[in-house]
Amino acid sequence: MIDALTAIEQSISLVKRLREISKNISGAEFKNILADLTNELADAKLQIATLKDQLAVQAEQIQSLRMATPGVKEKPSVKWGCYQFEGDQGLYCTACYDTKGAKCLTTRVNSRMRSCPVCKAVLGS
Repeated sequence: MIDALTAIEQSISLVKRLREISKNISGAEFKNILADLTNELADAKLQIATLKDQLAVQAEQIQSLRMATPGVKEKPSVKWGCYQFEGDQGLYCTACYDTKGAKCLTTRVNSRMRSCPVCKAVLGS
């Protein structure tokens, strides 16, 4: 994107130079500057086309990611402020599971509180 902007800025400066010297220069110098301007504009056009293609690809990727359905999460039950999954006696951190989908076993702090070793959340009934 910066390259395209640079090419456009250079083209604009060449146009300004052409305006300033169009009356006072020889035909050959005018043609050289005009050729430089043509090249700069062609480069800018190619860079803009490349950026448009990249933007289209990224837009498609974003659309496909939005349409992708996330995997079905297990529905845990709540026990002592922690999640417990069917067929598993462990007590898991609700914060880690809700935000990252990660099952992090909690550890007992005392008879009423549990702690997550990953996010350091303190859970209790």
